[in-house]
Parts: sequence; structure tokens; C-alpha cells
Amino acid sequence: MTGKPPSATEALTWANVEQRRAAAEIVGWATILDQLKAKVIDKDPDPQIGTLLEVDLPDAGKERFLSIVCGTGRRFALPMPREIKTARAGNAWSYGLSPEELRPEVRT
Repeated sequence: MTGKPPSATEALTWANVEQRRAAAEIVGWATILDQLKAKVIDKDPDPQIGTLLEVDLPDAGKERFLSIVCGTGRRFALPMPREIKTARAGNAWSYGLSPEELRPEVRT
């Protein structure tokens, strides 16, 4: 290794699975999704609800992620089931709620 983080493709195709996981954490899923040119499926106006993305991962195929911005301004990517169709549904699913039950007016 050259001292710089691996690319998204390098991280996700590392031969050793534990090293692959660590490399993906080092690169960060938000960066991986950017580098692999994830396609926007749905975007909520509220960045804390997020953007539902689909990406073709090396050795894994198409996967969905919810890209969100937390209250501190940090960006995260959460893996989502393929049946999730909207960002709001994905955010609600992450809490075990239906989209109708999700009421994000107050966050701590």
C-alpha cells in the first residue's frame, strides 16, 4: 500500500474479507457511493431523511443505500433492503417504523 486510502473498487475487492471490511470503513461508504457513481432512486428535501441510492458493487451486484446527514452535519450511508422505494421509507425502516409513523420533528 502507498500510504493513501484505497479506491472504492480496491476496498470492495480485497481478497481477505476482514481486510475488505476495514478498507471500506477507512474509505467510508459515502465516498464509496460517490466513487462508484451511485444512482439516485429518491431524494427527500430534508437531508436528515436522506437520499435513496442504488449502486453496482463489485462482486455483489446492485445494492441500495440511504445517504443521510446527521444532526452534527456528518454524512452516513445505511444499507437498505431492495424493496425500499423511497428515502422516507428507508429512514423509517431503519427505526422499525412505517413511513407514516416516522415523525422526525424532534431529533436528539
